[in-house]
Amino acid sequence: MDPRRTKLGFGDVNKRRTAPPNELVGTTVLDRYHVEAELGSGAMGVVYRGRHVRLDRSVAIKVMHDHLVHERTLVERFRREAEVAGRLHHANVISVIDVGELADKRQVLVMELAVGESLDELMENPMPRERIVAILAQLLRGLDHAHSAGLVHRDLKPANIIVEAGDIPRIVDFGIAVLQEYETEGSERLTASGMIVGTPLYMAPEQAKGEPLDQRADLYSLGVILYELLASRPPFQGSAMEVALEKINRDVPSIEGADPLLDRFMKKLTARSRDDRFASAHDALAVLERIDTDPEGVAMELGIMDVAKALATISLP
Repeated sequence: MDPRRTKLGFGDVNKRRTAPPNELVGTTVLDRYHVEAELGSGAMGVVYRGRHVRLDRSVAIKVMHDHLVHERTLVERFRREAEVAGRLHHANVISVIDVGELADKRQVLVMELAVGESLDELMENPMPRERIVAILAQLLRGLDHAHSAGLVHRDLKPANIIVEAGDIPRIVDFGIAVLQEYETEGSERLTASGMIVGTPLYMAPEQAKGEPLDQRADLYSLGVILYELLASRPPFQGSAMEVALEKINRDVPSIEGADPLLDRFMKKLTARSRDDRFASAHDALAVLERIDTDPEGVAMELGIMDVAKALATISLP
């Protein structure tokens, strides 16, 4: 079983659904969105491609699974997703346009439609260093925007990043995202304590252990993505549970032959202890933006002892 495709706990992608496939295709929802085709199905709902009937604008329409409408906590999470994602307005994050409810009480979330290939698909072929750095920087800007709004994605992975024309990556699917305010002691929590939520290959060690999360969990996930971009393979292999245990007990390995600065940057993102990672996406971006203009300074900042050797390796053809 591929740990990149499998989710644990709440995010089991094989959740049953009782409504027939494509049952909304050809209908109009919320009186203004014509449903054109089903795009996919996830833990909480089905995503359709649609079009605003008056504005002639393409959209993505997420409809909650019918068997979840009586689950009060899940309905609240779905509504919270709309509320939180509606706060985000950034070139590298998909925004929420509209919300509503069907006659059968299924919740509806209308979002921008990202047109492009998923990073998952693009990673099937090696990328040049310059492209990796450019995409990574944009993802850090998007995360910085979301984290500034108090939002932790929790399931950042290549399949949740759509790369549009002009190499603009956009983060999608805040279906299991959580506001940090919900994780504070004494507040109502919409995720059960100890429940593992996320995709094993990309989740942080503290996430695999069911501990409370902050924005540094997303940085770990981004670090795993960077590992795959550099190495063309994931850092850990095995079943979902084996991968989760590996990252709890082992550091992400260095990548032989990789750019030493990017490799060390990846290691900083994926430190097992969150206190050893960058404190924020903003801090990580500040280092990444200097990786070409001040490589010596970045090397020292990342703790590379033999700076001259590292810089000589980078300059090799």
